[in-house]
Parts: sequence; structure tokens; C-alpha cells
Amino acid sequence: MELIKVRCKSCSKEIRSAAGKSVCCGCANMTTIKGDVISAVDLSQVIMLNTYSKEEDNTLSTEQIEWQKQRSKRKIRKLDFEIR
Repeated sequence: MELIKVRCKSCSKEIRSAAGKSVCCGCANMTTIKGDVISAVDLSQVIMLNTYSKEEDNTLSTEQIEWQKQRSKRKIRKLDFEIR
């Protein structure tokens, strides 16, 4: 996971994300980074210093994807019960 870096214009403090905890600048704008979420009282006072992109890993092989497609097309048998 790539670290996010932002700068708060109110206090000119640079903040880096930390794994598993929230980081805050401490001024009145309260710029906070928690995981991949950035929040502040006024987001126009926050400058992104680097970009964050979440990469998706396709863990299934092509054979497994094909098997899933075939399985989703299967027909469901209806069972007839004798009611007494």
C-alpha cells in the first residue's frame, strides 16, 4: 500500500498516512488521514502531495473464471414431492 502525503495550508504541516492509525495535523482545520480516507473541516485548505491508486489483483486464473461462468449457467432441478 502506497503512503498518502498531504499538506495542510492552514498550518503548513505535511502529514503522511500510517498503517492502522489515523494521523492529524492538530490545527483548527483538523486535516486527518486514516487509511485511504482524507478528511478536514475545509478540504480546499488541503493539498495532495502524491496520488493514491488502489490496484486490484485478479487472483483467479482464466480456468477458474471459466469454471465460474459454467457453474453460474447450470440448471436447477426441481424436485417433486408427494403430498399426503
